[in-house]
Amino acid sequence: MTRSQKLILIVLTIVIALTRFLAVAHSLFDWDEALFTLGVRDYDVTNHHPHPPGYPLFIAAAKLVHLLGIPEFRSLQVIVFLGAVVLFPALFFLAREIGFNFTTSVCGAAIFAFLPNVWIYGGTGFSDVPGAAIGFAACALLLRGRSDKRAYLLGAIVLGIAAGIRPPNLLMGAVPALLATWHQRKAWKHVLLATFLGGAITAGSYAGAALASGSIDGYVDIVKAQSQWVHDKDSYHNPYRASLRHLTKIFFVWPVQQKQQMTALTVLALLSLIAAIVKRRPAPFLTLLLFAPMAIIAWLHFDFAAAARYAIPYMAVHALLAADALGLARSAKLQVALCTVVIAVFVVWTVPALQLQRTSDSPPVAALEWLRANVSASERVYIHGGIGPQAEVFVPGRPNTVFFEESDQVSLLSGDAWIVDLQMKPGAHNFVWPRTNPLWKILRRRNFEASVARETSMITFGEGWHGDEVAFRWMRGESVSQLAVREKGKLRLRLYVPLDLLPSPPVVEVRFNGNTLERFPATSAEIEKTWSVTARPDAPSELRILTSATVNPAKLGRSGDSRDLGLRLDALSWSPQP
Repeated sequence: MTRSQKLILIVLTIVIALTRFLAVAHSLFDWDEALFTLGVRDYDVTNHHPHPPGYPLFIAAAKLVHLLGIPEFRSLQVIVFLGAVVLFPALFFLAREIGFNFTTSVCGAAIFAFLPNVWIYGGTGFSDVPGAAIGFAACALLLRGRSDKRAYLLGAIVLGIAAGIRPPNLLMGAVPALLATWHQRKAWKHVLLATFLGGAITAGSYAGAALASGSIDGYVDIVKAQSQWVHDKDSYHNPYRASLRHLTKIFFVWPVQQKQQMTALTVLALLSLIAAIVKRRPAPFLTLLLFAPMAIIAWLHFDFAAAARYAIPYMAVHALLAADALGLARSAKLQVALCTVVIAVFVVWTVPALQLQRTSDSPPVAALEWLRANVSASERVYIHGGIGPQAEVFVPGRPNTVFFEESDQVSLLSGDAWIVDLQMKPGAHNFVWPRTNPLWKILRRRNFEASVARETSMITFGEGWHGDEVAFRWMRGESVSQLAVREKGKLRLRLYVPLDLLPSPPVVEVRFNGNTLERFPATSAEIEKTWSVTARPDAPSELRILTSATVNPAKLGRSGDSRDLGLRLDALSWSPQP
């Protein structure tokens, strides 16, 4: 590079680095960020702190920052921010090693830096951005290693580090590693050393993750379980996953759901490839070849709801080839001007998303913070399982807390309770990120709404019931309850029958306002029943449950519980009907 080119690169690196501050999130947002945060707090992959395979070097770097007294999530953000700063120069040098000229390399790297998903995720707690930055650096060094033994050796080391941050980085480095190894094949001792060092760093990282998790067998088992989950749920093996034809557009054209800009970028990239065929230019095809393995694996195996995040590394293809297409007129000034216009379009569109992410807590975090500040530990709280890791971060070990997946799993059998849910509710404390904001088209489409509501129990327990046992109640042979409902609706009960302690299945009868709803033999320990009933219009309705047999565990020598137990009520819900 000339002196002026070096100055341009330095200035742009500084300017782009400063714009990364605009993306620094006010709080964590998603499930994986919470798991990463818990990993910084107490690393154990067997407990999904973080999720398998553990991202050991990413967490290790954040732990080093955490030693300075910086909170766990902010420590992750420091590493991600540094990765975001490195992205531009790393991709520039990779583009130069691929064979693009200075102007195309600098323009392509700049476009990439301002892509909405790249910019937004550069301020979060995910590993994708630092993984991409180190992966780009490794690829650049390996490509230079075709003619430079020291760069080849260093590239293998950096690729091992990149894999220790995110395993898919090995896919990014595969083509550069093969090309460099082919050129260095005669220096077989050097090749062996590079292979050993890169492999040792990768293997050592995940061996360390297993050892830090307390049990190597447990680590192996949880990694296998996670792999099976990806195979069954996220990948093309899932028959309910969208078709690969549909997902081609999601992963390769519209990972950010702003179709006009992303389609235009893809069209420019295709123009570059067409021109490369005509003019026999290898650089565009080497770019495509380099990132194709990662893109194909994402398309086949990853959750398409998070395509914007998974696409971050291979969106370098779109950016570099678009810049190359804009340079086909062979006017550097025109190429720079056109690339500046492309960047400006993305900047204008992304700014509202940056503003929202930077200035406000995500709705689940806002709800949990409100809960922590306003609800005493003695009060019962139900928290949606979809924000279980976030709750573990913000209200760890909170007593009287129950997690639920569906609303009918919320049991108010023990009285009033607070409910933290992932939807807005009338009269609740609602926390919302508007879906009209561009952030909705970039992040995974969940966690944009949360609420904290006070729910009042509709049931008053009368004769025949034992005391409060958090999420259930035992009854004797007959129980009476009053339901504060006033309309027609569906009554749902979930009961447990202690068949293992009874000589034969009992007969259960359920009555509502004196009318028998059903009488049946309890041949299964878990019983769930639903009836359509009409409540009293002017008074509470009576629910009476009877069973023909009870058991006393103490008398049987099975436990110290001396109560007569008939049935256990695990859930009771009422759904109004027109």
